[in-house]
Amino acid sequence: MIGYSEVIQTMAAMIIFSMILINANYMIQRNTMMQIEGELEQEIISLGQEIIEESRLRSFDREVEEDDSLPPAVIPGGFTPSSDLGPDSNPYRDNFTSGEPDRSKFTDFDDYNGWSETVTTEHGDFEISAEVFYVDEENFEYTSQPSTFKKIEVTISSHFLTDRQGNPRNYTLEFIRNYYAD
Repeated sequence: MIGYSEVIQTMAAMIIFSMILINANYMIQRNTMMQIEGELEQEIISLGQEIIEESRLRSFDREVEEDDSLPPAVIPGGFTPSSDLGPDSNPYRDNFTSGEPDRSKFTDFDDYNGWSETVTTEHGDFEISAEVFYVDEENFEYTSQPSTFKKIEVTISSHFLTDRQGNPRNYTLEFIRNYYAD
């Protein structure tokens, strides 16, 4: 009997040790995935902040660009209508290259409306798009009427960051800009 009990104890120890190894392996994989997701999310935030900061350097509206000496006669009524927000289609401003908006030639905040691009970094490809619209002055929600507030929403996704169904997760960064705060 002594021989059998030692074999049973050895087998039980091997089973317990195997369970510990499986759990340790699972924890290592989980921690690695969380670390990778964290790095990708930091990259997403960095890319989104870059677009927001770049847009803040532009004029509030094409009607009040840097080279204009006077603001519109009526504020906010003299601002660009909601339906015209986006890259200037004026050929003299040369904001289009081969029919696509060229971000380096954007002159005002709302030129980013409808813009999208795929950016490649050391962490992979990121799909970036932006939407700019007027928001009301009370609760900062969408309005079709020009106001002294515009909001930019920068949406970024990567095929490496997915939900449980395998669909890419969208990350949205927002910034509200006030005409008078410039």
